[in-house]
Amino acid sequence: MEEFYLRFPAKMRYLHLATNLCRELCAKVPKKRKVKDFVADMELCISEACTNAIRHSEGLEQEAYTSVHFHLFIDRVVIQIGDEGEGFVLEDVPAPDLNTHPERGYGLYIIKSIMDEVRYVRADKGNYLEMIKFFDKPFHDRSLS
Repeated sequence: MEEFYLRFPAKMRYLHLATNLCRELCAKVPKKRKVKDFVADMELCISEACTNAIRHSEGLEQEAYTSVHFHLFIDRVVIQIGDEGEGFVLEDVPAPDLNTHPERGYGLYIIKSIMDEVRYVRADKGNYLEMIKFFDKPFHDRSLS
């Protein structure tokens, strides 16, 4: 296993640090082990998860930080996005109403569509969204609600 960690102030101007690191790491996964669009899909999920973490850290009294922890295994990548916000219950977040085309609210929907496993953990000192993607497992349609 290889492990990489990034921690940055919870400000949108630093989002590119997380997406660039993700792109670089995922591009190094051998081509024979990853599905089509793997790098772009992982970068999109990192962008959505970090954007949510940053937005939910706004308004905190102290300066907040967002962290990205990558664990690269031989068969999968495990990514944890940490934040210092209030947290939420993953199962309580509704899928967006695709018939009305809302401006926001697609992030978790996209993440659940791409990733093989998604969980949210609330801890004493912050929270984290854990996303797992197996390299050779293609996208498949599943219930996202």
